[in-house]
Amino acid sequence: MHLLRFRKRPVTVDMSDGTVRVRAGARTVDSIHLGPNEVSAIIVHNPGCGHGVSDWEIEDLGISHNLLTTASAGGRDFFAATGGGLLATGGQGSPATATSGTSFTATGTPWTTNLLAGMQAVFPVTGITTTPVVGRIISNTTSVATIDQWSTPTDTVGTTPASTNAFFILAGGPPARYMALTENASAANAADTALTGEITTGGCGRALTTYAHTLATGTYTLQKVFSVTASFPAIHKMGIFPTVTASNGILVFESVLNADANVVNLDSLTVTDTVTVS
Repeated sequence: MHLLRFRKRPVTVDMSDGTVRVRAGARTVDSIHLGPNEVSAIIVHNPGCGHGVSDWEIEDLGISHNLLTTASAGGRDFFAATGGGLLATGGQGSPATATSGTSFTATGTPWTTNLLAGMQAVFPVTGITTTPVVGRIISNTTSVATIDQWSTPTDTVGTTPASTNAFFILAGGPPARYMALTENASAANAADTALTGEITTGGCGRALTTYAHTLATGTYTLQKVFSVTASFPAIHKMGIFPTVTASNGILVFESVLNADANVVNLDSLTVTDTVTVS
């Protein structure tokens, strides 16, 4: 862990080709190349943020490693379902007989309880020229599927479809690209199924990451710059999920940061996860 200071130069953190770059203005002042399954965390303290810094200050918290979860319906099962193309056993259950902002009900009782967790359903909204919406399934009974939200292809909140629309449950599952944080001080555990004490406020709630992958390489990266609006003295862990709703969904990866992040209003916290797929 080390500090860098820059006077009157806005500092940003970005990523390309598996390398995290810290820039002061247009100049690259530091770079970190991430290896297999490594996690980087960097804090940028904004002058006037309350930490008592008068210049832009960069705090590199170092590198730790991510942990693939192994519980039932955890990370291993998620990758198997996604890569192998898990099907909605028992049938699609289309058309719907009811919808809400966070659920839809099938025709009949075609499903095995919770087998759809981690899959996604595509619904038309109205007409054949309107872009459909997607619901990422958190859990299900034999007839009702609970989702995180209705989403557009750009991951903004979409319109709730009509209650009797036909739908299609895609084989496999959605990408795991949402990052969450917690101050819970326990160690990462492969048997964990949730991120205990997940933060939901202060600019550090679960959020969509930026995905990057270089063709023919064996890794991809997920990065999120959290714009902090409150005080969190000890952010300890990070988790990766396929759904946007806090405290829900499959915990695919869990990681303890190399050092706890102490952040306040106006700070930014950049967390980068490198996932190895070979």
